[in-house]
Amino acid sequence: MHYLIALIWLVLSLAGVEGYGSQSHATRASVNGVDVLYSRTRIVADIADITCVRSASGRCHYRLLACPTPAAQAAKAPACEQAGARQFVLASGASRDVAGLPARFMLCVGAGDGGVGAECNMLSASRSPLAGW
Repeated sequence: MHYLIALIWLVLSLAGVEGYGSQSHATRASVNGVDVLYSRTRIVADIADITCVRSASGRCHYRLLACPTPAAQAAKAPACEQAGARQFVLASGASRDVAGLPARFMLCVGAGDGGVGAECNMLSASRSPLAGW
């Protein structure tokens, strides 16, 4: 039986199906050549590992909003949901795993004490290449 599983794994890997992929994203903001914000995000499946590398204020302020998929946008779905936004603060050097990400979301990060700044990026959670089979 283990030979059969190894053979299936080999065929799938030759076809380019290796399971979940990952993506990395960095947000940097600088003033007069000095970093005031540096944040990294690594997404694997529907889990994001968010790290506040550096912040001039000592904290990174995050907001995560669920957004409609392109198919839903074509059907005139509303924009990213402000009501269900997840908000949290990380100290410089700290990281946090956020699980249960929607298929498409917007991650906003800022360094200011007053809340999240305007550094927002549209990201997608990775899905298994076998999803829907």
